[in-house]
Amino acid sequence: MRLISYILSTLFICSSIFAQNKEALKNQKTIIEKEIAYTSSLLEKTQENKRSSLSYLGFLEKKITSQERLIQILNIELTLLQKQILRVQIKIENSEALIIKREKQVIELKEEYAAMIYALQKNKSDRNNLMFVVSSTTFNQAYKRILYLKQYSRARKNQAVQIVKSQDSLALNKKSLIQQQELLNNKKNENISLILTKKDKLETIVISQEEKKSVVSKLQKSEKIFLSKIKDQQKKALSLERKIKKIIEEEIRIAREEARKNSSSNTLSLTPEAQILSDKFSANKGNLPWPLEQGLIVQPYGKQKHHVFNNVETFNNGINIATTKNAAIRSIFDGKISRIFFIKGDGKAVLINHGEFFTVYSGLEEVSVKLGDSVLAKEKIGRVLTDDNENKTELHFEIWKGYDKQDPSLWLFEAY
Repeated sequence: MRLISYILSTLFICSSIFAQNKEALKNQKTIIEKEIAYTSSLLEKTQENKRSSLSYLGFLEKKITSQERLIQILNIELTLLQKQILRVQIKIENSEALIIKREKQVIELKEEYAAMIYALQKNKSDRNNLMFVVSSTTFNQAYKRILYLKQYSRARKNQAVQIVKSQDSLALNKKSLIQQQELLNNKKNENISLILTKKDKLETIVISQEEKKSVVSKLQKSEKIFLSKIKDQQKKALSLERKIKKIIEEEIRIAREEARKNSSSNTLSLTPEAQILSDKFSANKGNLPWPLEQGLIVQPYGKQKHHVFNNVETFNNGINIATTKNAAIRSIFDGKISRIFFIKGDGKAVLINHGEFFTVYSGLEEVSVKLGDSVLAKEKIGRVLTDDNENKTELHFEIWKGYDKQDPSLWLFEAY
């Protein structure tokens, strides 16, 4: 019975762990599938000028990356499922061996019981129990014969009880085996379904990769035009960086002056309020809300080779998030509007002070806040700009800690 309980409890624990892992993978799959669907919708909107659009290629690459991540999750799911199938198969083998053992025990118990009943019936033909006791020559012998008869009767009853228990145990083993076999069949069917899904997704990736090759090939034929665009973008990025540094320098100077007024110390620090805000911002690293309700990171932070022209290297001070037309832009944290300025060809930009930290939102068509306004997390600060020539709707977003640039994807919740 202990072995049966152990098998059933182990099966339950393994199933529970698998279910937890499966649920986590299911949630990840749902997120990625939504991301793929959103990317596909953005691809459709840039379909008309895909031959001359770097944005289209960016969305296509993002879709391929998401599809590859989905394949990775499917592989993990398959591995976990196959391991569980193996564990269930081992348990079935153990259960089958236990059933064979129990069946042999039941047969042996029944044979012993039959032999005992036969011996009893045979002895009864010669003498009954009363005569067996009365015929004793001494009192001590009579007492021993009474004890013997009681023990013999108890042994018969115990043997009968043991047969019933063994039969019940055997029935429970067979029921457990049926459940395990049903579970195994379900898992095998699930495995087949996952393999077919993986096959479909792999075929989709191949189609996307073939399309990417075609788009890249066509874009490379207009290399001069696009290299000119890239240089123009780099100039704008450098101009924006200079403006931000100048603003931050001014903000730090003002903050230091405020700190001096409120403190007799000669040390340079933030005001208590600014320090609290700064600490809260820092404590939320990795959990800050996105500056858009819906979007995709199409250009990550840092240095990277261009996806079309391998000999071109670019550096992004923040991240570029593709979104839908007229999307609302919102502050990622409580803060104060420090600057609102215009960038030629890229609309307006807003810089928000969060104590020691600063966030920059560039590529706004309109701004719904004023200089000096206090804003809350997720509060709307403006509307994104759409470049009709490129059919591109992107927000450029940066995070600074003092004079140091930060990778926003490390600060935002579930950013990839």
